[in-house]
Amino acid sequence: MDFKFMMDSLPKIILAVPITLFMAFVSAGVGWFLGIFIALVRKYHIPVLTQICGVFVSFMRGVPMVILLYISYYALPIILYDYGQSIGITLDVNAVPPVVYAIIALVLDQAAYSSEIFRSALMAVDEGQMEGAYSVGMTRTQALVRIIFPQALAIALPNLGGIFIGLIKGTSLAYYVGVYEITATANLLAMPALNFIEAYVMTTILYEGISFIFNKIFRNFENRFKKFRAGAAV
Repeated sequence: MDFKFMMDSLPKIILAVPITLFMAFVSAGVGWFLGIFIALVRKYHIPVLTQICGVFVSFMRGVPMVILLYISYYALPIILYDYGQSIGITLDVNAVPPVVYAIIALVLDQAAYSSEIFRSALMAVDEGQMEGAYSVGMTRTQALVRIIFPQALAIALPNLGGIFIGLIKGTSLAYYVGVYEITATANLLAMPALNFIEAYVMTTILYEGISFIFNKIFRNFENRFKKFRAGAAV
């Protein structure tokens, strides 16, 4: 084990942590927003959209993440370029950073998985809560925002924490499309002297540390929402 290499390389690998967290936060934020929309569409059986969302979720959950990244990185630019040509616009798809295509793939993946979490959480909230909201003059939107969503979020939070931790680890696959996050940086540093064991030990420690921190954060939120649910049930 080359400890000198590890000590020299660790600060450089740590510099890649922000891009990993950036991809995770953006992908989770946009993906979960889309997941809520899909969950509402499927819960309330909106015609046409329900079928489209069902196919989307089924497809995305069946495609390996690395394949989705390849489709986003290699196929999407061609589709956009051809579309631009068809309407008389030349799009410079090569100017788009690889991280954008990686985030698109991660967003779609998060939207599919989180939608099922949100849908099951919404279905777990007692229907009488919505009826009670109607009885005091609330609209459906007001009832969803003020009563249903907070309780559904409390139910969904443990699973959301789990897929967020998985997302952080999943960003390592962005290495395959040229994004220099933690794993790509470690591999790059390891190549000259083939110090791959040392590089993977350091990345393991970093991912474990990041996961530990966010586990604590989500656990804190879970405890807060448990108090909210207890108060709502009274």
